[in-house]
Amino acid sequence: MNEVSNIAYRYAALLYGIIAAYFWYIFYSLWVFLGKHYFPQNVSSIFSLQNHNFTTVSIVVATVLTLLVTVGLILNKKLKTFIVDVGDELSRVAWPTFKEAQKTTAIVIALVIVASIVLFLADTVFLKIINLIMSTAA
Repeated sequence: MNEVSNIAYRYAALLYGIIAAYFWYIFYSLWVFLGKHYFPQNVSSIFSLQNHNFTTVSIVVATVLTLLVTVGLILNKKLKTFIVDVGDELSRVAWPTFKEAQKTTAIVIALVIVASIVLFLADTVFLKIINLIMSTAA
């Protein structure tokens, strides 16, 4: 394996964090969905929505499942190599400065406005032409 910078490992950790946050949201949403539609709805059940501890249980279940999946992903050698390589590539990207990002964003917004005006005018012209043709044909 080639020499990888510390920045690459930071990007890899960030990617793992994003993946973990995504899985946590999926597991939490799935648990709440199951609670609404499939778990018994009596107050005595800890899996019931009416139980005041349901939110805490949902968070704990989502967190445990996320930890299991994240540890499984970290232990996967091929995926770990891939994510570190992605981090290595991200460390080599020439990121724009704040001023450059502002300028390019302004250019994109201006071009979107111009394109939308041109498309609006073209649509209006074609609509007038079609209405003229339909009125003379009838």
